[in-house]
Amino acid sequence: MAASAQTISDINKANGFHEMLMGIGPGFTAAVKSAPGTPTQKVQDALAAAMEGAFDPNKMETAIEARMDGKLSAKDLSDLAAFYASPLGKQVTALEIQASAPEAREAKKIEGSKILGELPSRDPARLALYRKMMDDISAVDTGEAVALNMGYAMLTEMLGAAGKPLPDDQVMALLRKQTEGLRRDIDSDAMESAAYVYRDMSMADLKLYEAFLASPASGRYYDQMQVALGAVMTDEARSFGHRFFVALGYRKA
Repeated sequence: MAASAQTISDINKANGFHEMLMGIGPGFTAAVKSAPGTPTQKVQDALAAAMEGAFDPNKMETAIEARMDGKLSAKDLSDLAAFYASPLGKQVTALEIQASAPEAREAKKIEGSKILGELPSRDPARLALYRKMMDDISAVDTGEAVALNMGYAMLTEMLGAAGKPLPDDQVMALLRKQTEGLRRDIDSDAMESAAYVYRDMSMADLKLYEAFLASPASGRYYDQMQVALGAVMTDEARSFGHRFFVALGYRKA
């Protein structure tokens, strides 16, 4: 299928990237609200002020696309657009978007874990293909970038609420001590997600999808996306932390 004059924005709209970004802000808000204890009114007001515009998907998408601009060739963009416009591309994108919805989160975890546990004996070839797919898109590296920055924002909130604000480098050092085993957990989540999302796809289609993910154009796209997403998430987390500390009176605006 012809795909002329494509942009990074076109690709991100076609492959469900925006829907992934849409889940970050609500996920953080839900995590904050589920934290034990009832924060003081001052902390609640500071959180509300800090959350204003935090992790906004449109803002993050624009910043990510600006960082990725010019990093892929016209041929790369054309190859990516051609795949996502194909029947298989539309199929996998629809499955991924459906599974990223909040209402699918619990089912993905429970059913994905069950399916994944059965694959070593029932279908080791499919299991190996899922592993290759997750490696192709650097799922663990990308997940770690998101998790660390969300963790930074959460830890900032906890420290601020406790009246113990710390500099950014000390917050990150403390966070890394608290997140040992993070990559292992993210890898497990990624494989459970793959087992659930692609459970009804044929092996033939899975192999075609993996071949696309392993292609030069896809590899360059995911490499650049991971770097840009990590940088933008870091900016968002630091911005949230700064606004929260300012609202609490610990830092200057």
